[in-house]
This record gives sequence, C-alpha cells and structure tokens, in this order.
Amino acid sequence: MSDPISIIALCLALIVAGILIFLFKKRVIDETAIEGVGQILDGIPAEAGSPFEMIREYSKIAVRTVEQLVKNGIIQKDNTARKEKAMEIVETAAKIDGLEYGAAEKEIADSCVEAEVYNLPRNQKSPDGAEE
Repeated sequence: MSDPISIIALCLALIVAGILIFLFKKRVIDETAIEGVGQILDGIPAEAGSPFEMIREYSKIAVRTVEQLVKNGIIQKDNTARKEKAMEIVETAAKIDGLEYGAAEKEIADSCVEAEVYNLPRNQKSPDGAEE
C-alpha cells in the first residue's frame, strides 16, 4: 500500500465517499445513486488482505455486532453510542490483526461503517417506495 498511486487512489476514494455522504444527507442525491455507486465499488476487486479490504470486513462485522448488542440491551439505541462502539470494534480488530490504525484508516472505517449502516435491512425501502 506504500505505492504512491494506491495512496492517491485511496485519498480520492475517501474524498468521493465524503462528498456522496454529504450530498445524500443534504438530499441532493437519493438512495438510488448511493446504491449505484455501491454496486460499482462492489464490482472492483480489492486486493485480498489489503488494509482497505480488511477494514471493510471489520466494518461489516462491527455494524452487525452493534445491532445485536442493541437488540440485547447491552448498549443504548443512541446513534452516537452505536457509532462509537462500531468504530471501537473496527479498531480492536485491526490492532489484533497487526494492521496499522492511524487517521487514514480511521477515516476509511468511518465511511465503511456509514455504508454498512445504510445497507442494513431496516434502512432499505420496499420496491414500491413505501417505508417499511
């Protein structure tokens, strides 16, 4: 990952992700655009064992773990508490696997956790557009 092109690509991806999240929160774009970007990103093979891929997997596990902890009443249903716990799980997993976890990795984790929360079934709309 020390390749300059990889670092530039990662920085650009983080910037684009931040812009998309901002535009979605401001309701400039809708979930269809986000889903399209997600499908494109899913089609891009990530290098197995790359820091990005590892953080992405940690984020998936962390979000699902936090959802279960909320269901069991172990943590509050507060968005801030859930996000903090998910980020804590990602950081712990990264450190256990010996992955360097600095500011860039934390930013990636933040974006990946947000993406995973969006993908939760409770945040999806039915095909006819009605809220579930």
